[in-house]
Amino acid sequence: MPVVFGPAPGPRQKPGGGMWLPEETGRMSSEWMAITYRTSREKLEALLPPGFELRGEPVVCVSCAWFKNLYWLAGRGYGILTVDIPVTYHGRDETLDGSFCAVIWEGSPDAVQTGRDELGFSKIYADIAEISYGQDGKTASCSASWLGFTFFDITLTDLTEVDAAPSLSGVGGGAAMYYKYVPRTSIGGSEGADIAYVTTPAPPQGAAGKPDNIKFEGFDFKRWSAKGSFRWHRATFEQLPLQAHIVNTLADLDVIEITKVEMVAFSGPGIAVAMDTMRAVEPAATDDTLTLARSART
Repeated sequence: MPVVFGPAPGPRQKPGGGMWLPEETGRMSSEWMAITYRTSREKLEALLPPGFELRGEPVVCVSCAWFKNLYWLAGRGYGILTVDIPVTYHGRDETLDGSFCAVIWEGSPDAVQTGRDELGFSKIYADIAEISYGQDGKTASCSASWLGFTFFDITLTDLTEVDAAPSLSGVGGGAAMYYKYVPRTSIGGSEGADIAYVTTPAPPQGAAGKPDNIKFEGFDFKRWSAKGSFRWHRATFEQLPLQAHIVNTLADLDVIEITKVEMVAFSGPGIAVAMDTMRAVEPAATDDTLTLARSART
């Protein structure tokens, strides 16, 4: 919306409609830092929508990244902050192993609005600081804030370049998955959802293709191992009126053990990050898709 003016321009269509051509999208670049840690199984399970179950160890991957020289923003860029959980999803006709992105903050309102509608990503806005590096090149840091209140920061140290294949498939590999939920307009949301289903870039089972959001063909790619630390800063209503419940829930996830720290940097064709292969996954049943909204109001 507002749809009366025509389709919203963005990564998946040009102003006025129509797909971007690869030669129109130039080359983008990105830096991506991530920490994976083991936490409470019970607390993680409470964050999963209907049809999901934890896959393997109860771990969380929190990552902070920056995208630069994006064609659909006329060369501009922005940062993101994501939270991923390893899961198995049981749909009506298929079962998917991969990672569930519980929330993603982005530093561009334009990316938020089109990504929520078109991709089904749980995007919300924040100011994401550009990744900064120490003079020796061995440290990197990033933070996220809203109207001056910093609610997250991350620092990597002892960066050491390693030889590894490109991958950004979330935590534990497999398909990236998101939960698209749009409430039906009604008093107090009492009439439940207009939309409630999982979205993914993974091809349908049995079809050819890769489950990754980003197509890495033609990319330059680097990876570093590192040590790292992060912190969610608990917030009051006055500090984060519409996000405190999200940040505080994440702050309550115990950090039992940090299991992996890494950083990647890559550059390649801009069209490769269009995320134009997203699709809906039919849920196994519809009678429990309103669980989240109803439980939140009771």
